[in-house]
Amino acid sequence: MVEDKELKRGINLPIAIFIIIGMVIGAGIWVSPAAYLSRTGPAIFISYLIAVIPAIFVAYLVAYVGSAFPVAGGTYVITSRLLGGFGGFMTVWLVILAVGSAIAFLAATLGVFIGQALGIPPESELLFVLIVGISALVIFYLLNWIKVEISGLIELILTIVGDVLVMVIFIIAAIPHFNPSNFEPLFPIGLGPVMFAGLTFFFSYTGFTLILDVAGEIKNPKKNIPRALLISMVTLTILYVLQALMVAGIQPWDSPVGTVTEILILGGILPPEIIMVMIVLISIAIASTIHPSYMAYSRDILVAAREQMFPKVFTKVNKKHKTPRPALTLLLVVGIFLLVTIIPLLEPSYGIETAGVLLSAVTATVVLMLQIPLSLAVFILPKKFPEWHEKAGFKPASWALKTMGILGSVTSLIFVLLLFTDPDAGLIIALVIFPFAAVGAIVYLFRRNTLKKRGINIKEMMKTLPESVSLEEGAPGKVERLAKEK
Repeated sequence: MVEDKELKRGINLPIAIFIIIGMVIGAGIWVSPAAYLSRTGPAIFISYLIAVIPAIFVAYLVAYVGSAFPVAGGTYVITSRLLGGFGGFMTVWLVILAVGSAIAFLAATLGVFIGQALGIPPESELLFVLIVGISALVIFYLLNWIKVEISGLIELILTIVGDVLVMVIFIIAAIPHFNPSNFEPLFPIGLGPVMFAGLTFFFSYTGFTLILDVAGEIKNPKKNIPRALLISMVTLTILYVLQALMVAGIQPWDSPVGTVTEILILGGILPPEIIMVMIVLISIAIASTIHPSYMAYSRDILVAAREQMFPKVFTKVNKKHKTPRPALTLLLVVGIFLLVTIIPLLEPSYGIETAGVLLSAVTATVVLMLQIPLSLAVFILPKKFPEWHEKAGFKPASWALKTMGILGSVTSLIFVLLLFTDPDAGLIIALVIFPFAAVGAIVYLFRRNTLKKRGINIKEMMKTLPESVSLEEGAPGKVERLAKEK
């Protein structure tokens, strides 16, 4: 292990696209269209069109900010420079909780799907889910040890096979069974439930901001970041709308079901052997979200540690593969801890599936909270760092950026508040996020005092950009940097 100042730019445009798609598509698309069908009626596919509207705001802003700050750990760099040291520290602190919650939820859901496929009895399900979940977290942790090119290629394969292919198979298989009469009437319960479902389905589009955290490893980031966001956004919207449309076309809205796989089994759309393969592919889809969660957000910890906001051990980058293994290890530990504590704690009252969904609400809340300062960054960045603004690969008109910034921040705030309207989710969020944030604030105060005794002024440090940041297309190499120092 060595302390290395830069990660390698080894992610090309196709891999960047599939990293985003793999992160955004998760277990939700195999649950929500079926579970909400009886609440919305056959117009549920319109809910996904409504849901993409606020996601467009965020993706638009990420394209601008990401092309302006093409560095690893972009989320930390942006918030720390625009909101100060405390904002930067708390961003990474909450990201650790959010990623831990996300991978714990995904690992538990993976265990549930595999358990259903293998016919695991209910009395053994929890133990089975925990064993499978821990195994999955460890496997993808180890896969993230390798070179970013190979790690990114693995994500590309997982996304094509697990996310895109399985959705395409379902959509094609559903066409012969599609019944147009299911859409008469289109709004049997009214337009309101369709619109409210659209607000809920926004979470199916979260994950676009992760491109900020691997921006320092993307080739030609100023062009490829906006391109990757545009292509992935269009691809995801088409897949989501088509899948929801097919669900409504083959399943009567007034016959409640729980998951899309349940529709496959009950409807006899595919042979049992193919359905088993589908379940395996869905499991791969879930796994494909665990993988980029490690890949992207470990970079925030790395960059924050380089500035001594976190212990020095997290600055270590593997000499051979250029991957931040200590940061990856921290995410693994938090994920396993939440998996083996929260899921068993909530399982007796809610069941494993709902316990996982409640845990995922923690992730959703943190993501939305972090999108608020990201949206407001468009007001501060041009004034505070004009040279970065000028070099942004995607730089819309000032009025367009500000409009999107306002819409993005307001939308994110509304969704945070909506989460608290759910009694169960609101309680879990309050019991997990608030204490964790309070501990983080205390840790920051101790860290600030420690650095102050060493003669390091955090406030002054935040007035300049991190050493590893470069305005060039690629990060400077070691030889180039040493030559400049001499």
